[in-house]
Amino acid sequence: MADPRDHCLWFGAEPDAEQHDELIRRRIAVRKGDIAKPLAETRDARAVIISLETHEAALLDMIAETAPTFIDHGLRVDIVSPDDAATGRAQQRLAELSAAPGVQLHTAPPTWSLAEAIARHDAGSAPKIDLDIIVPGNREDLRPADRILFQRAFPHCRAITLVELGGGRSDARVFAVHLTVAVSNIGAWPQPAFAKIDRRDKIEREHANYRECAERFIPFGLRPNIETLVIGHGRGLLVGNFVDRSESLWELVRRDFAGQAITALLEETLGGWRDQGYSRDPVKGAVACAMREAGLWNPEQIKQQYVERALVKGIKLTPGDLWSLLSKLDQCYRTAPIHGDLHGENVRVRGASAILIDLASVTTGPLTADLAALETWLAFELPPDAPRDTYFDDEWETVVDRLYAPAAFRHPPGPSRPATPFGWIENVVRQIRTLGIAIQSCPSEYQTAVAVQLLRRCQWADGCAADRGRRATGYRIAAQLVDDLSGDTV
Repeated sequence: MADPRDHCLWFGAEPDAEQHDELIRRRIAVRKGDIAKPLAETRDARAVIISLETHEAALLDMIAETAPTFIDHGLRVDIVSPDDAATGRAQQRLAELSAAPGVQLHTAPPTWSLAEAIARHDAGSAPKIDLDIIVPGNREDLRPADRILFQRAFPHCRAITLVELGGGRSDARVFAVHLTVAVSNIGAWPQPAFAKIDRRDKIEREHANYRECAERFIPFGLRPNIETLVIGHGRGLLVGNFVDRSESLWELVRRDFAGQAITALLEETLGGWRDQGYSRDPVKGAVACAMREAGLWNPEQIKQQYVERALVKGIKLTPGDLWSLLSKLDQCYRTAPIHGDLHGENVRVRGASAILIDLASVTTGPLTADLAALETWLAFELPPDAPRDTYFDDEWETVVDRLYAPAAFRHPPGPSRPATPFGWIENVVRQIRTLGIAIQSCPSEYQTAVAVQLLRRCQWADGCAADRGRRATGYRIAAQLVDDLSGDTV
């Protein structure tokens, strides 16, 4: 059973009898905080109250330094000023904490209101400071701000083993969490959990996406079902159930065994979202503009090195030119909820089921955007066993040039060539392309969505040489697709 968090730490002027009684009436004990050791009794506290009637400067210095740690432990922080002048000084000194969760600044509040706010605060379970957290496989260990969130999320465990699932370019980390429970009538090893740690604002947004976009639209067994949200000062943690004995879609695609999983993903897992696109008439307008408004890409963020590499190949169109051409296209498209970052590592597959494990980027956009994102990621992502230092891959480039020729968007590309090492790319592109062309609302919609997703990949340049080479190829191909759409000459 989790330890109760039934007291508050009080710093500064002692609470008067009425303040003390209001807290006790709500079963909140009061402990005097030590300004020299402010974090000494943080673990099982519910809140921190700082009364600025005396020692104002020292208390403000203390809270400016320790508030992030209090917040990471789940505590509410209430700063009580005796008058407006003191409130103004506190606001100036603590400006960096103005957006921090759970930090409140009060000017002579009613006695009962502070006690009631603290009583209603859900601090969660007290962190298990001695939790043994194991990160196998020589993976990066948890940073301290992340470790405390796991200690709060798994107080019932003696140990947890974090098996990292893939890895992207963001600061997020996703794990399968294997638990060793401290006390259980059933057994010490329950089913593993799913955990994702990231910036606080992104985790809060993803949690809202699960509630708003997933629970009523994605079948229960085809998404993580979130059980716990743990928020710290700068970081956040989502915990839910995990599909054990599964593998990533990316692994199946590279084995050329993903056809059934992709059909399940698009028809069953995402079918509830896609159906919403047919509840209203198509929208008139440029597809690239809609994708930019949805936050899927920004031509101003395309890296110059890809533009320069394309120029060597005879492509003269700049990102500004491409945006100008794309934004002038006379098109129509259906809108629906879209994943926003659909790729091979945020889909887990078990049997005939495709399960999403990442909803951080859910938004509303063109119906074809997710298909284009998945197709281009699978075709242009560098496999983990590919050479990292080879910028050019002539055999791969020959394959994608055929698959991404404008003619391959009039009709899906033909079957893969016999015995080609990239037959798996040809097969998965053919499958997704067929559906993309089938659901488009105008003849140029899917070609546009693919061009934009290729350009989106050119907003990053922090990969190895081989990765950057593939992105450069993507820019060249995108420019050729836009040229075909607009009728101009590159």
